[in-house]
Amino acid sequence: MLYKLKLHISWVFFLLCVIQMKAQISEYGVFIAATNYFGDLNPNYSFKQSRAGGGLFYRYNFNNRMAMRIGISHAWIAASDEKLSTKQPYLSARNLSFNARVTDLGGLFELNFFDWDPDGSAPNKVKKKKKWTPYIFGGISFYHFRNYTFYQGGKYDLAPVGTEGQKNPNSSQTNVSNGYGPYSVSLPFGGGLKFSLTRNLTLQVEMMTRRSFNDNLDDVSKNYADASQLNYYVDGRNMSEILSDRSPEKGIIPIGIPGKQRGSSKDNDRFNFYSVGITYSFNKIKCPTF
Repeated sequence: MLYKLKLHISWVFFLLCVIQMKAQISEYGVFIAATNYFGDLNPNYSFKQSRAGGGLFYRYNFNNRMAMRIGISHAWIAASDEKLSTKQPYLSARNLSFNARVTDLGGLFELNFFDWDPDGSAPNKVKKKKKWTPYIFGGISFYHFRNYTFYQGGKYDLAPVGTEGQKNPNSSQTNVSNGYGPYSVSLPFGGGLKFSLTRNLTLQVEMMTRRSFNDNLDDVSKNYADASQLNYYVDGRNMSEILSDRSPEKGIIPIGIPGKQRGSSKDNDRFNFYSVGITYSFNKIKCPTF
């Protein structure tokens, strides 16, 4: 009877140990971030117009060196020629601006530089184990964005306006007649540092770049369109023509000559996250010694 009781207790502890091992390799995290957009409205990689972002993620540690991470994030990004026009007359005259909200879902593969001890429980004599490590990562993500701008106190979604002749059934530019959609793909990559704070908590600091397959986050990509291709009306005003060339607001001769370069389609837009995050793993049970 006593032997059977001991056996049952041993099995209970074994199952609890298995649960603990599973918990040690699974982390649930949250992060906050400063965000930056780089593209046609920020060609010089300025950090003057940083915005905010954040997200949730789950990390599965295959071992002390490799991990897989999935997560969802939300970011606000923005840029304005007016704020970047110092000593750049063309940007001052172009006078374009945008704001956007980006929601992103993706997966990453992580590689730790050191033999990292995720829960900080390795004995001191195990010198190879580290309670902190640099790491790098890369992956793929899918995102949805909504870009807009402001004009005379009004807010206008940019995608349906067609500032470069998009979504115009009479457009002679067949490659842009359908405009652009709100969904796209990006390749996120970057690096950071992880610190084991306790058996359950890990702090991470990282920088992530998302190189997108989209050049329309800022609604600027190619050339100024002919006036005949700009016909999006709101309350009797042709907002497509107004928002396509905003140089008249500066009190100068309009620069929006049809065919003249408005942006550059050579490089797609991208946006960065500079984040601080914390993860929690549910490993509170200590495995017994049999």
